[in-house]
Parts: sequence; structure tokens; C-alpha cells
Amino acid sequence: MIKPWHLLPVLAASALAVSAYWWQAEKDRWIPPAPLKPDLPKVEPLPEHERVRARQALERPVLWTSRRPVEVDDKKNSLAREITQSRLTAVFESGPERVAILQRTDGSTLKVTSDSKPWRIESFDGRKATFVSADDGRVVRPLEAGNLPAAKTPPGPVGDRGRKPAASQ
Repeated sequence: MIKPWHLLPVLAASALAVSAYWWQAEKDRWIPPAPLKPDLPKVEPLPEHERVRARQALERPVLWTSRRPVEVDDKKNSLAREITQSRLTAVFESGPERVAILQRTDGSTLKVTSDSKPWRIESFDGRKATFVSADDGRVVRPLEAGNLPAAKTPPGPVGDRGRKPAASQ
């Protein structure tokens, strides 16, 4: 008598044989489908950009800690900027001649006379000097006191500053 569990491996082996035969017979008949192009939306071209001059970016990369804006030396306004940033420390007059002494921010001095160009001193009233340029620019600077060294005060109460310390007994 044939037992039912013997039938199961025989069915599995026959199924495997049929699928192997089908695989071999049908593998040459398969043809890949024709490729389909996807439907893409119409894209308008981007406008042309202006050419970027990257000289400064190449010379001074963005992430450098010492990166600062490039100072453009405008010769026309450089002296006007110096006069407005400087301190008027003295004005000397002798007859029609005037000489103004200005102290720049870096500590150096600038001398402007009544005959210098492009800026010259036009008037001085004792407190304010008026500077005029060749292109009718005007700058008024007040007279400022020079830097005086701060007097050192000895430590201690205010009343003890004039007295000498008492000798210990």
C-alpha cells in the first residue's frame, strides 16, 4: 500500500521538472518591451548671468579671518576724508598767510596752507577753521586741544594727598 506522505515528494519532483522544461522552452521567446520616453514638462532656459569677476574672491577667500573690504583710494576725496577725520590742533597766521596743523588718526601730522592744493585753509576765527577745495567743497573743523598726559594721582583718600605720611614711632 502506498502511503500518502510518499506521494508528496513525487508531486514536488514532477512540479520541479515541469517548471525546468517550461523555463528552457520559453526563455528564447521573451522580447523586452520597447522603451518609453517619459513625459517631461517644458522647461524655459534660464536668463544669461553677467560675468562675475572673481579676482577679489580668489585673492581673499571668504572664510579667512583677515578678510576686510578693499579700500578704494579715491584721490579726489581722500584728502577731504583725512581733513574730516583729523583733529585741528593749531593754526598759525602771519599777515595773509595761514598754516593749519591737523593730527591724523594714525598720529601723523597734516599741514594745510592757504596756498596748498586741492584743499586750502580759507579762514580762521580763533575757534573754527574753514577749509575749501578747488571744486567748491567746504569743511569746517573746530580747534581741539592736543593730548595731554593724564596726571597720576597717588592712592589713598582725597584729604591725604597733600600730606606726607607720618613716620612710625
